[in-house]
Amino acid sequence: MEITKNTASRTRRTEWSLSLLGGLKHQGTFTARERTVHVAAVGGAKLDHTAADLPDGPTRLVKAALVGGAELAYPEGASAEVDAFSLLGGVDVTVPAGTAVEVRGFSLIGGRSKDTAGEEGGPVVKVRSYSLIGGVKVRQER
Repeated sequence: MEITKNTASRTRRTEWSLSLLGGLKHQGTFTARERTVHVAAVGGAKLDHTAADLPDGPTRLVKAALVGGAELAYPEGASAEVDAFSLLGGVDVTVPAGTAVEVRGFSLIGGRSKDTAGEEGGPVVKVRSYSLIGGVKVRQER
């Protein structure tokens, strides 16, 4: 009897990043996971997905930090979900033209900006941010 393993099942769907001091940074060519979880006392997350090998379906970032924000960039056609909690720090998202962005969450001190217009049936980036100080900034790639 021969046992075979599916290579897709061996690929981790979640990338974990835990640190006291230090952030998470991915840019250039890399294989993005379906979900990335970053937890830090001090340190943010900088993920540039524009040249990454993306999974089928949306990518999801979950970030929690006492001090630190998230800076994210997405390629054309990408769908993503971002959950963020910070005591000090915000979320900065760059999306291509035509991408719809949904922003929800809570900020005690800090604003939200969203000046992007999506296309009907186009890709959607969902951002949920909860912070005591910090906000959400969404920009279109120029």
